Amino acid sequence: MMFSRRLSPACVFWAGTLIFGAAQAQTTKSLTVAQVLPLSGPLANVGKEIAQVTEAVLAEHNRTPGVVRLSLKVADDTNNAEQSSQKAQELVKESAVFLSCFGTTSCLAQQKVTQAAQVPLIGPIAGADAFRQPGMRHTLAVRASAHQELRRLLNFVSTMGLTRVSVAVQDDGFGRAYAAELDKLLPAYPQLQWERVAFDPKNLDHPATARTLRAKHPQALLLLANASHSTALMTAWKEQESLPMVLNLAGQANALFASRMQGYTGTAAFVTVVPSPWESRTQLQRDYQKLAKAAQLPISYLGFESFINATLLTHAVRTGKPTNAAELHKSLTEPAEIDLSGYTVGYRDNRFGSNFTDTSLLLKDGSFKH
Repeated sequence: MMFSRRLSPACVFWAGTLIFGAAQAQTTKSLTVAQVLPLSGPLANVGKEIAQVTEAVLAEHNRTPGVVRLSLKVADDTNNAEQSSQKAQELVKESAVFLSCFGTTSCLAQQKVTQAAQVPLIGPIAGADAFRQPGMRHTLAVRASAHQELRRLLNFVSTMGLTRVSVAVQDDGFGRAYAAELDKLLPAYPQLQWERVAFDPKNLDHPATARTLRAKHPQALLLLANASHSTALMTAWKEQESLPMVLNLAGQANALFASRMQGYTGTAAFVTVVPSPWESRTQLQRDYQKLAKAAQLPISYLGFESFINATLLTHAVRTGKPTNAAELHKSLTEPAEIDLSGYTVGYRDNRFGSNFTDTSLLLKDGSFKH
């Protein structure tokens, strides 16, 4: 039987309609993920690690047949709030979600943009209470709050039987946010005696700050400061006398801190907002280690937190198959809880995501031990 190679006008019409429809369907099965991070400047290594982990998770997701594809667009804000706001405004119109911003001031700038546009902001890598307010329903914090971080550290020092504590506060948005949470917690720890010193990160005199902190002969030093200032303060203190027990926030449990304090024989304790990335008790830990090895990325707390944030996004996309920001928000907030194979978050009944905290010690060889 012979068939004509020429198609009738009706066939041409329907063929064109099907092709156009298929193209439309393909378009609706792709979502843009925005990420605004410090890719240059002093925190470039932080931003690049977050972006690399995110890219690896999304690439693995996109290899699964039939899923809504995720396209990542990353912009550099140099850790500047004004630039962060500008980049967020440029990306928000084409994006269904913002993921893993870094730092209190930059994340607050992005939150204003995403909240106004009703676009989800998943996993701010910052502990400020502003990301967990009931009215900020499009900000979906994953990590535990600053309040929960500090409570873990205060419980730790109380269990150790220590009472005299000096506190160094980095006098900017980051340090002040943690200091405000510390003030809320102090009435619950009447046995602790506090000496607080704020230092200007733009006008530094670490030896003078260390001398003031030492004046009360503390048994513990709580650092509400970033890794660079924390290690500089500890170095200045060590040059004057032996350090007491040092208490650090989750953001300081990193390679920079460990390398600068290598050989330190005192006790440096850290709160962590993720389980140990080096252990393999849960499937989530094993999945992260497998991805890091395949992508040739270092294993770290920051990398694991970025992995968890991105995994939450891909989980919501796989289960809900959203085609826009509103549907994605629904996929994230409808379940009472979301189990990420060993790390549970939830947004339906509260805005807190996860309450997970743990304690880690820095060992002499530069490794962290839970």
